[in-house]
Amino acid sequence: MTQFMMDHSQKVKQILHLAWPAVLEMMLNMMVWVFDTAMIGKGVGAIAVTATSLSSQMVYTVLNILGAIGIGAAAIIARYYGAKEFHKAEKTAAQALKLSLIISIVVCSLGWIFAEKILIAVNAEGEVVRLGTQYMKIVLWGFLFAIPTTVISGIIRGAGNTKAPLVVAAVINIINLVGDYVLIFGKFGFPKMGVQGAAIATAGALIIGGILSLLIILSGKIRIKVHMKDLKTWNFENLKQLLKLSLPAGGQELMDNGSRLLSSFIIIQLGTIPFAANQVAVSAESISFMPGYGFSIAATTLVGQSLGAGNKKEAEKNGWIAAILTVILMGAIGLIFFFIPHILMSFFTDHAEARQLGALCLKVAAFEQITIGLAMVLSGALRGAGDTRGPFLISAITNWGVRIPLIILVVFVLKLSVVYVWVVTAIQFVVESSLLFFRFKRGKWKEIEIR
Repeated sequence: MTQFMMDHSQKVKQILHLAWPAVLEMMLNMMVWVFDTAMIGKGVGAIAVTATSLSSQMVYTVLNILGAIGIGAAAIIARYYGAKEFHKAEKTAAQALKLSLIISIVVCSLGWIFAEKILIAVNAEGEVVRLGTQYMKIVLWGFLFAIPTTVISGIIRGAGNTKAPLVVAAVINIINLVGDYVLIFGKFGFPKMGVQGAAIATAGALIIGGILSLLIILSGKIRIKVHMKDLKTWNFENLKQLLKLSLPAGGQELMDNGSRLLSSFIIIQLGTIPFAANQVAVSAESISFMPGYGFSIAATTLVGQSLGAGNKKEAEKNGWIAAILTVILMGAIGLIFFFIPHILMSFFTDHAEARQLGALCLKVAAFEQITIGLAMVLSGALRGAGDTRGPFLISAITNWGVRIPLIILVVFVLKLSVVYVWVVTAIQFVVESSLLFFRFKRGKWKEIEIR
């Protein structure tokens, strides 16, 4: 490992320079989810955890799918920046932002209208439906701003700036964290609002973060600026290129998040306690996603910029080094999950059965960390090259051809514990990382053109 770092010291520094703000951003985002789960669990109870987790999964699934506009924009903008065609990058940014603003209004309005019916459709229990509907309707006001924020972050990262999205994430998460504590538990003279308080804190933080993101991208004080004149007109050539990359990226998010969401609907059939155990284990495991996310962002940016500069060899090297760094870090986190899962679970719930089940799930998760890391980074590298179709197809195969059929088998046919659902997930990522490895190694992505 030391020799590897020495041999590629300049490249490692370049990747780390881009990755560490993204890692911190992911850490802050995960921290909100973790503390939301922990405070709701301790302040309200397991049923509230189930209600808010179910609603959050639905809302964040939609956010991730629509946020793929930012993935497509990042790939295009990185390529333009590598080629020094900054005016094209700014026109693409304007189209992406305008599209995200329109879509957020439509989608959040529909979600608010049908919130209760959506929860009923997944056979949630009475109290879960009541609390979940209350939570979702409040949070959706914040998601009017969260979708554009996600797209703006992708735009800025594509230009090679990962620090500005970190600043926005820090503001959002600090406000959310303080708001959770004050409103869930009723501190500093505020009433104890429980689930409603958690939702208000999240929505308020997202609204403030969205306004800050818009001010940043319009200011011209970072590496890229959106001009008002570009927002007033549609550039169909830019829009066509954007949709060409964003639609498969959105499809990948749909495959990933849709699969996880359906998995949750299946797991909830096992009962409230197994579902709560699964959710707190997922919250704990989210710690490990931070390096994978950060290095994936770095790979997307550097692969795209290297190809834009006409350096295919450098682009490939960026992808492999980012993957190696991720394997090292996520492998180390996997050891923590294996040896001290009960300690980690104690931070999230006081319920003995949920804690025991969650610890077993986390122990299984230790074995999937390296393959998850590889999948995240190689997918990011391919997207940076403009190959969003490959990761989409691989995600469709592994999520819906491996994960879902095996989970149905485990839960409904074999009637096994929620722990075995995690075994299925570990199998899925072995297949997914292997397919992505071979696609990246073949190198056909080097020939993709973005005009």
